[in-house]
Amino acid sequence: MANKARSVLVVFMIAGLIGLVGMLEVKRQTISAQLSTLTKQMEDGQLEENTEENQQIADRIIAQVRTLINIPEDVEPTVATIIDINLLRERNPFYNKAENGDFLIVTRERAILYSEKENKIIDVAPIQLEPVE
Repeated sequence: MANKARSVLVVFMIAGLIGLVGMLEVKRQTISAQLSTLTKQMEDGQLEENTEENQQIADRIIAQVRTLINIPEDVEPTVATIIDINLLRERNPFYNKAENGDFLIVTRERAILYSEKENKIIDVAPIQLEPVE
């Protein structure tokens, strides 16, 4: 009886592994298709327009933030739009006052949360970026 139970358990384990492998293969194919689509868009120049538009938005946001806080002109901050505030709040209380659509501006010394809607700085935190080697 114990051998029969082991055999059934082994069959279920093998079936589960086959199912898992199948599921992972479907995910791999989906990601591969997405990568192919992005590659095609890059080759066709479709993403360059978006990159140019993103740079214009970043330049506008940096100019607005520079009217509210001193950011030296020789510093080129990184700008990111907050799109999933709940996820960010789970990871770091720095984002508690921010909303989706606000911006994160990062320089070498600090992170700045900015609300364009209210034209105000929500929060500032010191940071230290480690150089990439």
